[in-house]
Amino acid sequence: GLAGKEKRLPSELSGGERQRVALARVLIRDRPVLLLDEPFASLGPALREDMLDLVAGIHAERQMTVLFVTHQPQDARRIGQRIAFVDEGRVAATGSAAAFFDGAGPEAFRRYIGDRGGSVAG
Repeated sequence: GLAGKEKRLPSELSGGERQRVALARVLIRDRPVLLLDEPFASLGPALREDMLDLVAGIHAERQMTVLFVTHQPQDARRIGQRIAFVDEGRVAATGSAAAFFDGAGPEAFRRYIGDRGGSVAG
C-alpha cells in the first residue's frame, strides 16, 4: 500500500502509511517473532481494520509468532488465537481466544470488557 510514495518524507505520510513503513522495516529483518505494542492505537476504525488484515496476512504467509499487545478486545478477538490477559501488572488468565469470548471466559477479562454474564457481543 505504499507504491508511489518512495520519495516522501515520513512527515508527509499518513498515520497508516507510517505504520506500514514500520511493519515493512521489521519484516525486512525476517525474524521468527513479531512484537507489536499498541501498534494501531492512533488509527481510525477503517484504517485499523486494514492494518489488522495486514498483520493477519503476514502471520499466515510467514507462519511467524505475533505478540500483539492491545487494549482493544475486538482486535484480540479478530486476529488472536491465544490470549494472555494482564490485570494489574500480572498475567491473570491465558487461553484460546474462543474461550475468552464465549461468555464463560476468565472473570477478570469479563470485568474488563464490561460483560456481566452471557456471551460477548461483537
